[in-house]
Amino acid sequence: MRVDFCLIHGQVITKWRNIISATKIVIVDDKLFKDSFLADIYVMASPPGVDVYVMAEEDFIKASQDGYFDTNKSNVLVLFKSIGNVRHLMAKNIVFKEVQVGELSGGVNRRSVVNGISIDDQDLQDLKLIQSQRTAAYFHVTPEEVKLTLDKAITRLEG
Repeated sequence: MRVDFCLIHGQVITKWRNIISATKIVIVDDKLFKDSFLADIYVMASPPGVDVYVMAEEDFIKASQDGYFDTNKSNVLVLFKSIGNVRHLMAKNIVFKEVQVGELSGGVNRRSVVNGISIDDQDLQDLKLIQSQRTAAYFHVTPEEVKLTLDKAITRLEG
């Protein structure tokens, strides 16, 4: 499960997908789900042998509850555009073992955690809430880099 503002891009396809041997990529995003043209572009960007699905949050919840994403069936890489999307699903009793935060762009009131990842105060509060529910939260842009735990990131940001 990865939060990455860009969703499917080079690093996700060539690195992260290969790390977990993903046979499916699921993008969970209500806005993208409603934009069939843009959703089709993401589906067409998938590498051979990997099925890409764009799902609305409610469809993802139902599919999760029905066991569609059980890891014994296939390796699935689930992508979200924002940390808030993950928090929202967890509030609806969707459980994630861990949350990997990848690329999140900078902007007004956003602070750099590591190169390529910036968060705002709401993101930080959402991550603290996520972690309080026994879900490991960490920052990790590429597999070659060392992942940064939320606790270490908080020390950097608030220290």
